[in-house]
Amino acid sequence: MKSIVAFIAAIAAALALMLFYWYGCRIEVESGQLAVLVKKTGKNLPSGEIIAPDASHKGIQLDVLPEGRYFRNPLFWDWQFYEITTIPANSVGVQIRRYGRDITADDIEKGRLFAGPGEKGLLRDVLKPGNYRINPFAFDIEIHPAMEVPAGFVGIVSELAGVEPKDPGAFVVSSGEKGVQPVGLQPGIYYVNPYAQRIDLMDVRSQRHEMIGDGALRFPTSDGFDMRVLLVVEWAVEAGRAPEVLVRVGEQGASDDSNEVLQKIVVPALRGYGRIIGSQYSALDYISGASRITFQSNLFDRVKTTCASKGVLIKSLLIGDISPPEEIAQPIRDREIAAEELSRNQAQIEQARAEQNLARTDAMIAQEQRRVEAETVKLQAIIGATNRQSVALVQQNQKLSVAKTDLEAAQREAEALRARGKAAADVTLLGLQAEAAAVRKSAEAFGSGKALSEYELSRAMAGKITSVFTTDDGEVGKLVKPQ
Repeated sequence: MKSIVAFIAAIAAALALMLFYWYGCRIEVESGQLAVLVKKTGKNLPSGEIIAPDASHKGIQLDVLPEGRYFRNPLFWDWQFYEITTIPANSVGVQIRRYGRDITADDIEKGRLFAGPGEKGLLRDVLKPGNYRINPFAFDIEIHPAMEVPAGFVGIVSELAGVEPKDPGAFVVSSGEKGVQPVGLQPGIYYVNPYAQRIDLMDVRSQRHEMIGDGALRFPTSDGFDMRVLLVVEWAVEAGRAPEVLVRVGEQGASDDSNEVLQKIVVPALRGYGRIIGSQYSALDYISGASRITFQSNLFDRVKTTCASKGVLIKSLLIGDISPPEEIAQPIRDREIAAEELSRNQAQIEQARAEQNLARTDAMIAQEQRRVEAETVKLQAIIGATNRQSVALVQQNQKLSVAKTDLEAAQREAEALRARGKAAADVTLLGLQAEAAAVRKSAEAFGSGKALSEYELSRAMAGKITSVFTTDDGEVGKLVKPQ
C-alpha cells in the first residue's frame, strides 16, 4: 500500500514539474517582439549601473531574446516583452547608450562629443532603415530623416565632431577635421549622424540671370553719353569647389535677390567690367553695332576669368538690347534709315539687273536648246540615212555575192552539161560511125548500097506481109519471082 502511494506521489510530482516547466518557465517571443531578461539572483550591480555587466550579476541583462521559444526558471528570472525597433525608409536611427562609464571632463573640454566603447552617451554609428532587436533599457533611439542630395546638387559636409583643424583660418579644412570638408557628396541618399555631420545643399546646375529694367547695366560712353545695356548671363557653381564657395560666399536663396553667389560674385563682376569695357566705346559705336560683338566678347572673357577664380563658371553671356540717349539716337536712326533706303533701292536695281540678265540668259538658253534640238534632228536624219545606206549596201553586197555564187554554179552546171553533151555526142557519133561502118561492110558484101537497102526492106517487111498482089513484071513481083 505504501509503495502504491509513493508511486502515485512520484507521478504527481513529475506531472507537476512538467506543468511548471511548460507553463511557468516557457517564454514565447512572438514575431516582431523581443524579450528583456531580468535576473533575480547573483551579484549586486555596481553603483550607478542599470545593466548587468554579465550573467553573474542580478538585474537587467544586456542581451535580449529574439523571436522563438525559451525556458527560464521564474524563481531566478523575470522577463518583459517589447516591440522591436523599426527604422523607416529614408530615415536614420541615432543611438544613445544609457549604461557604462561617463565621459571624462577632460574629453568634454577637448570637444569629444561621442561615447567610446563602454562609455555612456551618444554613439557616432547610426542605424539604417530596417528592424533591430535593441534593449530599450540599454539604448534610446532617435529617428531622424536621412539626407538626400538631389540631382544637380552637391552635398557640402560640415564635420561637427572631428579633431580641431591645423589651420583654423582655412575656408575648407582637411578631411576628418572639424569644419567644412573638401569633398562634396554626389546625388544620392546618405545616412549620416546629424550630431556628427551637417549637410548643406549647393545647386550646381546652370542658372540664367537677366539684367533688365532697373537692374540693367548702365555706364557712360567715351563721349559722355549714358548707355543702358540689357544682359543675359548663364552661370553655375563649379561642383569641385562647391564647399569653398559655400564658406567664402554663402548659400543660394530661392530667388535671384537672395542668391548670395549671384549677388556677391556674378553681378558685381558684370557691372564692374561692364562699366570699364563699355566706357571705351562711343555712343555711335553702340548704335551702329560696330563694337557690339567686341564688347560682348571682351566682357565675357574678363567676367569668366574673374568668376572662375572664385569657383563660379560663366558659361555664356549675351548682350540684348542697347538703349542709347534719345538726343543722339534719333538723328543716327534717321541717317541709318536713309542709308537703308539707299541700300534697298540699290538692291532693287541690282535685282532688276539680275532679272534682266536672267531673262537674257533664259532666252539664250532657249535659243541654244532649239539649236541643239535642230542639230539633234539633223544628226538623227543623217545617222538614219547613213544607217539605211549601210543596210542597203550590205543587202546589195549580199545579193551580189549570191548572184556570183549562182553564176559560178550555173557556169559549173553548163560546163558539166557541155561535158555530158559532148560525151553523149561522142558516144552517139561513135555508135553511128560503128553502124555506118557495119552498113558499109554490108553494102560491100551485097555489092552496092541499093542491094543492101532492098535486102533490109525485104527483111523488115517479110514478117508482116501475108499476101502480095502483083504481076511478075512489077517491082514487087520481080523481087519475089523465083530466079
